[in-house]
Amino acid sequence: PMIFCEKCGWQAVPEKDLPVLLPETKDFRPKGTEKGPLASIPSFYQTKCPSCEGPATRETDVSDTFLDSAWYFYRYLDPKNKKEIFDKELVKKWLPVDMYIGGTEHAVLHLLYSRFLAMAFKKMGLADFEEPFTRLRSHGMIIKEGAKMSKSRGNVVVPDKYINDFGADTLRMYLMFLGPYQEGGDWRDSGMMGIVRFLNRVFEYYANVKAHSQKPLSGWIHAHIKKVEEDIESLKHNTAISELMVVLRRFEEEEISGKKDLEALLLLLAPFAPFLTEELWEKLGNKYSVHKQPWPKYDESKLTSDTIKLILQVNGRLRGAVEVERGLSKNEAEKIALGESRVVSALNGRSPKKVIYIKDKIINLVT
Repeated sequence: PMIFCEKCGWQAVPEKDLPVLLPETKDFRPKGTEKGPLASIPSFYQTKCPSCEGPATRETDVSDTFLDSAWYFYRYLDPKNKKEIFDKELVKKWLPVDMYIGGTEHAVLHLLYSRFLAMAFKKMGLADFEEPFTRLRSHGMIIKEGAKMSKSRGNVVVPDKYINDFGADTLRMYLMFLGPYQEGGDWRDSGMMGIVRFLNRVFEYYANVKAHSQKPLSGWIHAHIKKVEEDIESLKHNTAISELMVVLRRFEEEEISGKKDLEALLLLLAPFAPFLTEELWEKLGNKYSVHKQPWPKYDESKLTSDTIKLILQVNGRLRGAVEVERGLSKNEAEKIALGESRVVSALNGRSPKKVIYIKDKIINLVT
C-alpha cells in the first residue's frame, strides 16, 4: 500500500502501520468514472504523509482478486504462519500443483499472474520452480439451444429447480454425462431423464436384492473397475458413467447378489452420486460411510473376460452374435449356434454339411 504526498511524493506505508485494512462499506459499485470505489470514501483515502506528516492521499486502486488468486495455493500450505509468507520446505514438498483445471478465460488473467509470481518467488529463493502447474486442463463450455449460456440471452440454467425436482446427484451426473470434460456439451432438459432412469434402476435393484457376503468378487467386474478408474483419472466422466450403466445392466440380467460385487458398483458410483450411494451402502449393512472406503482394486490376471461374443454365420452371411464362455469346443459351439432362432430360420430345415469354427471368434454353418 502506498501514500502520495504533494511535497514528498510517493511513500510506502510504514511496517508499523501494516496491515492497511479496507473499510466496511455497503456501496462498493463503480461510479462510472476513472476512479475506483475506494476513491469515494474520504475516511480511507485521506491520511498523513509518513515523512512530513502533512496531508496526503492513500492509493485507492488496490490489487484485484486475480493477483490474490495467483498465489493463494502457496499460503494454503501454511495459513497460520505469522513470521513469513510461507514455509519454503512445505512448498518444496507439495508444489508445484499436479493439475490445474479452469476455463480458457483464465489463460491471460489467473495463469499469467501465477507464472509471473512463480518466477519471482524462485528468484527470491522462496521456491525451486518457475512453472506453478505441471498439467493444465481447460474445461469445455456448456451451451443451451445452440448458444453459450448468458444472462443477456436469457438461457442460463438455474440449478435449484433441477435439484428440487430430481436431486443433486442427478444434476451432477447429468453435467458429467453431457460430453467429454474438455469439450463441454449441449444442455437439454430431456437428456436428464436418462440419468433419472439410471439412478432409479440402481435404487430399485439394491432395494430388492438380498446380498450374499460369501460370494467373492466376480472375475468379469475387474475390467470395469479398471475402465472407470482410468476414465476418472483422464477426466472422461461421461464414458465412466456409461461403463457403470453396463455394469448395472449385467447385474440386472444375471441377478448379481454377491455383496462384494454390490459394494464395488457403489464405490465406483460414489464420486458421481454421493448421496444415493451413501444410503445404499448403509442398506447393505455397512456401518461406515461409503466415502471413507478404499477404492476397489482390480486384479490384472482377471482382466481377460471369461466370455466372448461368438459371431454366427450361415453360408458366410451374418446371422447374429451370442455371448458364450471362452474356449468352447467345435461341437459345443455348433450346438449353441443351432439353438439360436436366427440360425434355425436361415437354415430353413437344412442340416449343415460343413462347420467352420474359428475358436472364440466365428462359427459358420455351410449347407
